[in-house]
Amino acid sequence: MPAEIETPQREGRGTAGPLWLIAALMVLAVLHLGRDVFIPMALALLLSVVLVPPARLLQRLGLPRPLAVLLLLVVALGVIGAGALLVTSQMLNLAADLPNWEANLVRKLHALSEGSGALDRAMRTLRRLAEELGGTGSVPETVNVAPVGASGPSNLGALLGLASMLAGPVSSLAIALLLMAYLLIQREDVRDRFLRLAGLNDLHRTTRAMADATDRVGRYLLMQMLLNAVFGLGMGAGLALIGVPNAPLWGVLGFMLRFIPFLGAWIAVAMPLVAAFVTGEGWTEPLLVLLVFAVVDGIVTHVLEPLIYGRSTGISPLALLVSSAVWTVLWGPIGLLLAPPITACLAILGRHVPALGFLEILLGNGEALPAPLRFYQRFLAADPEGAQQIAEARQEEAGTAAALRELVLPAALALAADRAAGAVGPAAANRIGDGLAALATGLAEDPLPDATAPAIRVLPVAGAADRALAGLVTGLATEAGWRLAAPGEPADLAIACASLPVSAARLRRVLAHAARDTATVAGFAPEEPAAQQLAAARPGSVLRSVEAIATRLERPRRQVASDTPALPEGMPAPA
Repeated sequence: MPAEIETPQREGRGTAGPLWLIAALMVLAVLHLGRDVFIPMALALLLSVVLVPPARLLQRLGLPRPLAVLLLLVVALGVIGAGALLVTSQMLNLAADLPNWEANLVRKLHALSEGSGALDRAMRTLRRLAEELGGTGSVPETVNVAPVGASGPSNLGALLGLASMLAGPVSSLAIALLLMAYLLIQREDVRDRFLRLAGLNDLHRTTRAMADATDRVGRYLLMQMLLNAVFGLGMGAGLALIGVPNAPLWGVLGFMLRFIPFLGAWIAVAMPLVAAFVTGEGWTEPLLVLLVFAVVDGIVTHVLEPLIYGRSTGISPLALLVSSAVWTVLWGPIGLLLAPPITACLAILGRHVPALGFLEILLGNGEALPAPLRFYQRFLAADPEGAQQIAEARQEEAGTAAALRELVLPAALALAADRAAGAVGPAAANRIGDGLAALATGLAEDPLPDATAPAIRVLPVAGAADRALAGLVTGLATEAGWRLAAPGEPADLAIACASLPVSAARLRRVLAHAARDTATVAGFAPEEPAAQQLAAARPGSVLRSVEAIATRLERPRRQVASDTPALPEGMPAPA
C-alpha cells in the first residue's frame, strides 16, 4: 500500500477478542445490577462538574468553600422543590379538569367519525365490543360498593402507595446531592486520588483527559440546561398566550423532557397538543400549538445552539442513539437522560488513552477513515457517486489540483499495489481504474475549444492504475488550458504514465508510440521503481508529482519543445 494511504496494522490478538467480550458483558451486568448505587454516583459526578465554575466564582467573591457549596446545595434544593410543587399543583388541577373535558372530547371524536365510513364502522365496532365486554352496564354482583364513609382508608392506601413509589427516586436524589456536595468540597483530593489510581507514569495525559472531560461535559450540561430553560419558558409563555390549560406544567415538562436526546422535544409538544385538541372548540388551538413549537424549537435548535456550543457533543448521532438505548435498558429513564454526558466521557477517554482508542472510533464524531481511504473505499464498494461527492467537496475546499493530488493519485497507487498483490481482480481493477480516470477528467473545468491551444497526448503504460494516472494528467492539462491531441495529430507534449515497472519491451513500444508526431516526451511515475525505469529509458524527463506536471504544463509551447530531448533514433515502433 502506498505511503499516501495508510491502513491500520493488524495485530494478532489471539484470545483477546473473547476476553474483551466477556469483560464488556460483565461490566454491563454490574452496571445493571448495581444501578441503585451507580445512578446516584453518576448524577452526583455530573452535577458537581456543572457546579464547579459557580463554586469557584463564589470563592473568588470571598465565600469560604463550605459556605459556597452549601449555598449551591440550597439553591439546587430550592429549584427542585419549586419545580416539584409547580408540577404537583398543575397535575392536581389537570386531574380536576379532566371530567369537564370529556364532553368536548366525545363531540370531537363524533365529528371525526362523521363523513368517514371506515372510521364510523370502526367506532361502531368498538362500541359493540365494549357492550359485549361490559354487559348491560349494571354493577356486577362481585363488586363491593364501599359506603361513603369508608373512603378514608382507601385514600390513606393511595397516599401510602404514592409515598412508597416516590421513596426510591427521592432517596437517590438525596444521596446524589450529598455526594455532589462532598465532591465539590473535596474536589482536589478526589482528583489527586483518581490520578494516583490511574498511575503516575503518564500524569500529563491523565490530567489532560480529566481537564478535557470536565470542560467539555460541564459546558455541555450547563448550556443544555440554559437552552432547555429557554425552550420551557418559550413553550409555557406561548401556550399560555393561545389559551392552552396548564401551560406552566407543559413548560416545566418541556424543560425536563428536552434532556432526552432525539425524542424529548417531540414528547414535550405531544402532551399540550392533546390538551389543546381535547379542550379547544375547533382545530385552531392544535395548529397554534404546533406553530408555537415550531418557532420556539427552531430558535433554540437552529439559532441558539450553534451560537452557544455548536450542534455536537463530540459524539456521532448514531453512537448517541445506540448509547441511549443501552443506558435506558441498564438504568431505565434516568439512563436515557444520562446517556449523552456519559457517552461523551467515554469518547474523551478513548481520545486520550491509547488502550481505549476504540471508544473514540466507535463513539466520536470525527472521521472514521481519512479522506483518501474513504475515497478509495467508495470505488472498492462500487460506489462511484460517493467518491464523486468526496472529490467535489475537496475540490470546492482546496481546488482541482488538490483533489487530484490528495484523492485520485493515492487511489491510483493503492489500486496498483492491490492489483500487484492479487487483492483486486482484473474486472474490479478495470472498473476502478476507468472510474478514477473518468472522475479525474470530469473534475477539470473544460474550457471552450481553442484551436491555438497546445495539444497533449497522454498514454498509460500498462494496466488500470496507469489509466487512472493518465486521467489525472488529462484533468490537469484540461484545467491548464491544453487540449487533447486527436489521433494522428502532432502534439506539443506527450506524457507516458506508469505506476509500476513493466517489461522493457512494453515500455519501449509505449515510448515509441508517444514520440510519433510529438515534439516532447515525458514520463509520469509517482513511485520510485517505475520512476527509475522511466529515467533509464528517458534520462531527465520523469515527473514525480502533481506539482511537477502543473509546472510543465504552464510552460509556453515554444519552451516545451526545447526542454526535453526527443527519443533516441532507432526506437522500435509499437506493435
